[in-house]
Amino acid sequence: MMSAGVRNSTAFTLLLCLLGGTSTVYAQSTDTPASTSGAQLPEVKISAQRDNPAVGAADGYVPVTATTATKTDTPLIETPQSVSVVTRDQMTDQNVQSVPEALRYTAGVVSEIRGGSAAGAPYLFSRGFYLEQFLDGSRLPSDVSFGYAIPSFDPYGLERIDVLHGPSSVLYGQANPGGVANLVSKQPTTTPVHEVFFTTGSHNRVEGGFDLGGALTPDGTLSYRLTAAATDVDTQVNDTKQKHVYIAPAITWKPDQDTTLTVLAKYQRDPDVGYYNFVPALGSLYDTPNGKISSHTNLGDPNFDSHSKTQASIGYEFEHHFNPVWTFRQNLRYTYVRDDFSNVFANGFASGSDTELNRYSFFNDESAKFFTVDNQAQAKFSTGAVAHTVLMGFDYQRVLYRETVGLGAAPQLNPFAPVYQPIATPAAFSDDNIRMKQFGLYAQDQIAWGKWRFLIGGREDWASSDDNNPLTQSVTSQSERAFTWRAGLVYLFDNGFAPYASFAKSFDPQAGVLADGSAAKPTTARQYEVGVKYQPPGYNSFITASAFDLNERNVLTSDLAHPGFSDQAGQVRARGFELEGHASLTNNLNIVASYTYLSNVTTESNDTTTTIDGATTSLQGKTPWGIPRHLASAWLDYTLHGGTLRGLGFSGGVRYLGASYDQSNSIRVPSVTLIDAAIHYDTGAHWLFSVNGTNLFNRQYVSTCFSAAACTYGDGVEVLATARYRW
Repeated sequence: MMSAGVRNSTAFTLLLCLLGGTSTVYAQSTDTPASTSGAQLPEVKISAQRDNPAVGAADGYVPVTATTATKTDTPLIETPQSVSVVTRDQMTDQNVQSVPEALRYTAGVVSEIRGGSAAGAPYLFSRGFYLEQFLDGSRLPSDVSFGYAIPSFDPYGLERIDVLHGPSSVLYGQANPGGVANLVSKQPTTTPVHEVFFTTGSHNRVEGGFDLGGALTPDGTLSYRLTAAATDVDTQVNDTKQKHVYIAPAITWKPDQDTTLTVLAKYQRDPDVGYYNFVPALGSLYDTPNGKISSHTNLGDPNFDSHSKTQASIGYEFEHHFNPVWTFRQNLRYTYVRDDFSNVFANGFASGSDTELNRYSFFNDESAKFFTVDNQAQAKFSTGAVAHTVLMGFDYQRVLYRETVGLGAAPQLNPFAPVYQPIATPAAFSDDNIRMKQFGLYAQDQIAWGKWRFLIGGREDWASSDDNNPLTQSVTSQSERAFTWRAGLVYLFDNGFAPYASFAKSFDPQAGVLADGSAAKPTTARQYEVGVKYQPPGYNSFITASAFDLNERNVLTSDLAHPGFSDQAGQVRARGFELEGHASLTNNLNIVASYTYLSNVTTESNDTTTTIDGATTSLQGKTPWGIPRHLASAWLDYTLHGGTLRGLGFSGGVRYLGASYDQSNSIRVPSVTLIDAAIHYDTGAHWLFSVNGTNLFNRQYVSTCFSAAACTYGDGVEVLATARYRW
C-alpha cells in the first residue's frame, strides 16, 4: 500500500503519458497554477503507454514515477524515501525466470537468500529485514505469517517491480520494516501488443508463452491483455523438476475520460515447484576426507519429496474523477494459494561421522485465502502559493489460513554415494486454523511550495487474529491497535539534484502469550533516512543515494525470569548506505548499477544458539544470519541501432555478494563474484533472438548458512536461448 503525487504544471507530462510516445518536457518548480516561480526543473524524458500511466512511467531502464511509494502518481525525484524500480525492459534483457532473479541488481535487496533453493522458498530481504510482497498494491501471503504458501507468479506477467525501502505501514498497514516489493501486472492497452516466445537451454528447459493486447471496440472503450506462459525444466539437483502453467487475462472498461475499471485475474499451477533442502557447512564450506558434497546431489529423497502449488488471484481497480479536484479509487483483490509440501531434510552429519547425514521427514500442507479492499479519496487543490495532494483512505483485509504439519524419522544418507530407502509419511502434530483481520484509516498530504516538497501521513490500524489448533487442543486470540506516521521533505535544485530527509514507522503483529497472560504486542520499527536523488538535465538517467538508521523493537525473546515464556526485550538495528543508478546514456547504452553497505546487528536479545563447535552463545551483538555487509552489482546493455549490424546487442553483468554469517556468527560464508552476460539480435522484421547466461564461470558457492547443519548452495551456470516473434 503506497505511492506518490504530481501537480498541474505537470499536466503536459501526464498528457504525454496518455497519448504515448517520447518527448522532452520542462516542469515548473511548482506544479500548480498558483505558482509564481518561473524556475525550471531538470529536463525529463518521458515515455509511457497511454492507456495506463498510473503504473509509473519508464523509459527503457530508467523509472520516472512509481505509485507504490505514495499511492499517487508522484515523480520519484519528489518522493522522500528510497524507491527502486525494475522495469519491463530490464527484466526482458536479463530474461529473468522469477521475482527473486528480477531483484538481483537492486540496491539493498538480498533476493536469493536460499540460493538454489529459492524456487521452493522465494524469500526476499531488504535492509536486513523481510521484504513484503504486494500484487498491484494488495498484500500477498508471506513466510512471516505462514510457511510455504508464498505466491510466486511468473514475472513474464509483470510490467515492473517497485521496491519501497524501509517502513511502509502508513499506507499498507501491518508490515515488516524491510519495505514493500510491489509486483505491477501488465495492463490492458489500446496499443496492439502481439508476442509469442520460446525458450530452451540448460537443464532441459522447455518454455513458451504469449502476450496479447489491444482494443476490443473501435473507440477503445474496451481493451484487453492476455498473458500466458508454461515451463518444464529440470534443476541443478538430480531428480528434481520445476513445472508451471500461468495465465493472466485482464480487461479495461473506459466509458469516458473520467472513469476506468480494470479487472485483472491470474492463475498459476506448479505441479513441481523445485528443490528445497540444506547442506551442512562441513561438506560445502569445509572439506571432508571425501571432499565437498556436489551441488547436484539430492539430499532429500526422490521417491518421497513432492512440492506443488496452486495460485489464483482476481480483482479490480476502479478510478473516477469527479472534477479537477476530487478522485476516487477502489482496489479489490482476492488471492488463493494452496501449497502441498513433503520433503526429507538433511540435518548435518551424524556425531563422529563425515559420511552419514542425519535426516528427518516432514510435510506441510497449507492454504491461504486473502481478501483485500482499499478505498481512496484524493483531492488536489491550492491554498495560495501552496499546492496540496491530499489522500484519504480506509482499507480492510481478511485472511483465512490453514496449516497442517507432520514430522518424522528418516534413514541416514551417504551424500557421496546416496542410496535412497523407503520412508513412511509422518503423522501430523499440528493443525492451525487461523483467521486474521485488519482495518486501517489513513491520511496523507503532499505539499508543494516553490522548490520544496513536503509529505506527512498518519494511520490508525485495528488488527485481530485467532488460532484454533485441534491437534494441540489450543485456542489463542489477540487484537491490537497501532498508530504509525511518516514525514519527509525534498528540495528540487535546478541542476537536477534533490536532497531529501524522512522519518517512517511501521508495526507488525506477532503471535505469543507473555508470562503475565497478556498477548504479545506488535513489533514496531522506526527509520531515519537522508539522501539525494539526481536527474541530470539533458540525460535519461536517475540516481539515488541514501543513508538510513532503522530500528525494530518489541522483538520476542526468552523471558529469563519465567522460563518457557517470552518477553519483548529484543531489538534489531540496521544502519547503512545504498547507491543505485539507472541510465540510458545514449540511444544504444543502458546501465543499472548499485552498491549497498549494511551494518545489521541484534542489539538486545536473551536468546542463545549453538556455534559450529557445539558451544552456546548469545544472539545479542550478533549479525543476523545470511545478510552480507557489502553488495554490489552492475549491468550494461549496448545495442546497435544503425549500420550493417543494426539490431545486434550485447549485455554483461557482475554481481558481488559479500561475506555473511550464520546465526551464531561462528561460520563465515565467503563472498562471491558472479558474471552474467547476454547477446541479442532484433531483425527489425518481427523476430528477436537472445542468448542469456548467468554465473557463466559456474562457481559452486554457498549462498548462506543458518547453522552448521543448514547451508544452501547457490545456482550454478545457466544458459538460455529465446526466440520472440512480434507483430
